[in-house]
Amino acid sequence: MSIRVSIDASGGDFGFSVTINAGISALKTYDDLLINFVGDEAGIKNELNKNSSYSNFADRIDVTHASEVINMSDSPSVALRHKKDSSMRIAINLVKNGDADACVSAGNTGALMSIARFVLKTIKGVDRPAIMSAVPTLTGPTHVLDLGANIDSRPSTLLQFAIMGSIAVQNTENIQSPSVGLLNVGSEELKGNEKSQETSELLKSSSLDVDSFFQAIKEAYLEAHAKITDKISTQLTRELEDHK
Repeated sequence: MSIRVSIDASGGDFGFSVTINAGISALKTYDDLLINFVGDEAGIKNELNKNSSYSNFADRIDVTHASEVINMSDSPSVALRHKKDSSMRIAINLVKNGDADACVSAGNTGALMSIARFVLKTIKGVDRPAIMSAVPTLTGPTHVLDLGANIDSRPSTLLQFAIMGSIAVQNTENIQSPSVGLLNVGSEELKGNEKSQETSELLKSSSLDVDSFFQAIKEAYLEAHAKITDKISTQLTRELEDHK
């Protein structure tokens, strides 16, 4: 079965010159992938014709025109309310309408989260979206979330992130019962603020395979498959300062 992905071709710092070539590279890697590039149609086709491999994958590529572009400086509210024909919005709409299975954008993160949440909604039991990325460690990749979709999260929301991260690792890494940890200022049970302590108790009372607290400075040595965090930048900076 084919996987249909809409790509915000105008997104990112360099637009078509990166997104088009990256899309074609993905087509070379995944035989079941179909791509719909969204953005200025003339600009996309011009960039496609520059790629020597385009003709080999033309039957797996569609182009959908969008007249607007969301800039990195646009606020989420401006992007959501005033740029309804942007490449990002149209790419997400393709998912909502069933014409794509997933959307990829390297554009304005705040706009992407806001538009995706408004257009696609969240599933039952999930209050907020989260950004997840795989971090390399000495024992294999560790998936960390949230990495910037939310400024502040309640313990109940962090528990939701843990559940989402665990399910994602199950399906992407084929690990039946991923271990889950909470990034904290220290690995000892008594360390951390009230939110960390409350989140830890929620994790322990869940059905997840919980592996307690982790310190940011020990990131390269962690064996947890998924870690959840709140305000990661602040905590990472604090840990690095403590270990100078």
